[in-house]
Amino acid sequence: MRHETKRQKFPHFPPGLYVVATPIGNLADMSQRAREALEHAEVVLCEDTRHSRPLLAALGLRKKTERLDAHAAPGRIREVVEMLKAGVTLALVTDAGTPGISDPAAALVKAASDEGVLIVPVPGPSAVTTLLSVSGMPSGAFAFMGFFPRKESDRRQVLKCAISSGQIKVYVWFESPERIAGALRCMAECAPSAMLVVAKELTKLHEKIFRGGAAAVCAEVEQEIATNGKRGEWCFAVNLTTEKSMTDAGKSSDWVKTLHCLLETGVSTSDSVKKVCQHFGAAKRDVYDAALLISGKKISGGD
Repeated sequence: MRHETKRQKFPHFPPGLYVVATPIGNLADMSQRAREALEHAEVVLCEDTRHSRPLLAALGLRKKTERLDAHAAPGRIREVVEMLKAGVTLALVTDAGTPGISDPAAALVKAASDEGVLIVPVPGPSAVTTLLSVSGMPSGAFAFMGFFPRKESDRRQVLKCAISSGQIKVYVWFESPERIAGALRCMAECAPSAMLVVAKELTKLHEKIFRGGAAAVCAEVEQEIATNGKRGEWCFAVNLTTEKSMTDAGKSSDWVKTLHCLLETGVSTSDSVKKVCQHFGAAKRDVYDAALLISGKKISGGD
């Protein structure tokens, strides 16, 4: 009778696994459908119950919660799938954002799918799309890469591969507060002409967004950390179009420095392009496009 009551109350929520996106910081971003999915579920599977229980309490929901994180053993996954096959309705949430986007979910979703279980996405907040929406960068083709590598050698290799890619213009990474400064220093060294949008605490009270060239943004973020300490959640988007253009054309670091210096000292875009083309023998169209990106005219907010 309990199941029948729930089905009558939520006719649009048939039994299955509901993959529910939750706010990344601002509770007001919780959708009504997401709230109803959690209310409808008999058990809420959580990345960490200590994070999810306060959310449920804030929504006025008293639900049974069980932990299901990235380290869940195959036996635990099988146990959950058997619950689903038996008709138990489950909701899956992570600490924040959309499950499966650099968060646990894939193993359970794959196992449930293999058994023919109904899997229902309940979309909502994601730091990736939130950052891209305010980046001003071309997002027709972008790549989300998860967390930036910890080791310096791995960071440089990842950036080398990204710069040489022929299809992807924009890359998005997450980073911890302890490593964000190092990550941006590496970016400034390996891709000095790249344009960045770096966000701290998206949708939260102390949200901050930094925009501009790699070196300038790196300096701003280092100052932010020096002032307010190493805390908060960080993510950054990188437009490597200019860097790739220069690499493909065989441009040296002097090419980059010259164009930057000319623009920063007040030389007009047209004159800067003319001087660089004459001195380095570069194609005018390539230099002009690079000058626009470096000066920020193709990135909302500029340097």
